[in-house]
Amino acid sequence: MKWYEHQIRGVIALGVVLALIPPILFLTPSLIPPKYPILSESGPRTLAVELVDPKGVSGIYFVAPGESLHSLCLRLGIPAPEGKDLLLRNGMRVRFAPDKNGRSVRIENMDAGTRLALGLPVDINLAGFDDLRMIPGVGNKLAADIVALREKTGRFNRLEELTQIKGIKEKKMEKLRNYLYIDGRKANIMINSGGFVKSSAGKARKS
Repeated sequence: MKWYEHQIRGVIALGVVLALIPPILFLTPSLIPPKYPILSESGPRTLAVELVDPKGVSGIYFVAPGESLHSLCLRLGIPAPEGKDLLLRNGMRVRFAPDKNGRSVRIENMDAGTRLALGLPVDINLAGFDDLRMIPGVGNKLAADIVALREKTGRFNRLEELTQIKGIKEKKMEKLRNYLYIDGRKANIMINSGGFVKSSAGKARKS
């Protein structure tokens, strides 16, 4: 069979195309940016916020400083609680709950295990024995000693009070500062659909 010049060129071109397909298929995924879920990328300046909604969106989201609860709900496409808006803070948990007039939210702190996994410090006045022993350099004995001192004094007002415990000197104290802090704010706040704000240790007030 006689091959013409244009047929030979066609066969060569087809061979080149077929030879290029494997490397193109291999490289394409790395050239196209992956589509991450909304607000799922953390960074040095992002805030980690946990949403808990039994009937809707739940998970940990990373937001920019200055973002409010209402704006986060808008971005996620979920109903925002009525009444008072509030700024989100690092390590905050927002728990949605139905009430007779609509939806309420309870503002809490994330669990110690979640905070530590995200690289966030835990409140030494709220952390239990099991929470404390998850901290690098704190074993069972030291965790028990910290809890015992807290029960004796009522609460810690300064992290430096930990140096009263045998085995915690300045060098150890500096390492613990990366994992512990003292939060003077109310741990739990309820915002109901009527716009009332209630802390875990106080009466409701109108927002």
